[in-house]
Amino acid sequence: MVNKKYLLPYGDALRDFLNNQGITKSDLRSILRRRGVFTASDEKSEQVPILVRTGITPPELGILLDRLRVKEDNPKIHTQTVKCTDNNLTLKAMIPSNFNIESVVNKPFSNYRLLGIPSFKSVGGDNNHLELEFTIERFDYTKSWDKNTSQFSGKVKLKKVGSSVDMNITLSHTSPETKEVANGITSKLIKEMKSSGAISEREQIKKIQFSDFTNENRVLFLKMVSQEQITNELYFKDTKDIGFSPDDTQTLPKDIAWMEKTISNLVLQGVGLHSTFFVKNKSYHKYIKMHRLEAAYTFDHSSFNGTCNIIFEFPEYITKGDISSELSIKISGLRFGDKNDISMGKVKEILLSQLDVAKLKYYEELASEK
Repeated sequence: MVNKKYLLPYGDALRDFLNNQGITKSDLRSILRRRGVFTASDEKSEQVPILVRTGITPPELGILLDRLRVKEDNPKIHTQTVKCTDNNLTLKAMIPSNFNIESVVNKPFSNYRLLGIPSFKSVGGDNNHLELEFTIERFDYTKSWDKNTSQFSGKVKLKKVGSSVDMNITLSHTSPETKEVANGITSKLIKEMKSSGAISEREQIKKIQFSDFTNENRVLFLKMVSQEQITNELYFKDTKDIGFSPDDTQTLPKDIAWMEKTISNLVLQGVGLHSTFFVKNKSYHKYIKMHRLEAAYTFDHSSFNGTCNIIFEFPEYITKGDISSELSIKISGLRFGDKNDISMGKVKEILLSQLDVAKLKYYEELASEK
């Protein structure tokens, strides 16, 4: 059978391909100008018919496919911790020498596959700071020929500070599949480290889950993590969006009784929400289940500066009411004032890493004992 990837599209298939939102009118203008063709208008409505009538060459197809694939990832971050048995061993020494993630990823009947053979590597020569980066290719044969494969990246970071026995695990994912892979890698690693004695058999991974907090402390946790960064390169400006639902297990106070039996989920948007009575007046905190907060920031790093929003949420609680949902953090609306030659994905990773210390610190302070 001929591989459709190597067939040049024509007719309606080419028209649909050229009208893809990932292909811009400047991409089409560049192709036409290389041919010596100039149009009165730069709009796709004038460019696409010309290319459909004349067809495109294999090199031109390659350029346009690359444009579609160069899509910046928007990583979402989860953080977990687990205690090790020996604070004298480095993390690198604890990783089994034969640790292999292929069994986690390449499963029968899966719609994705692992690319390459990723492994844990030291960051900056620090054997107590390791990273494993991976990429998967996902197949979706319900989509058209040019969209049925996609690549997504993920990362598992391990860090142990000084003589601490706590190992911090950060999972970064860009799709449901990479989240599944990152969780699978962590589970397999912890299982093997327990077998080797590096982690006690009784030890459980701590995750920042919705159910770990009382209603009051969940509000306080989201407020403190979003507003009181411990590092100096990310500056809080304003709370833009708050999502919560009334606690239906309690009788609401008279002032907010209007929410009872009529509101299942409420989103407040505006300016200065951190000073509204839902956050400022602590007497209401025990009656609301806050599950989302979006805040605006400025950032000033040695290699870049600008503005962004950061979203803190418990996504499975929002969609399914799942109280075991883990805290997920992601960036939106990223805008640069100045930027060196650094990818947007790397910038997002650096900014999200600024929150690592704060979220673990406030989790330890505010999570309920289990």
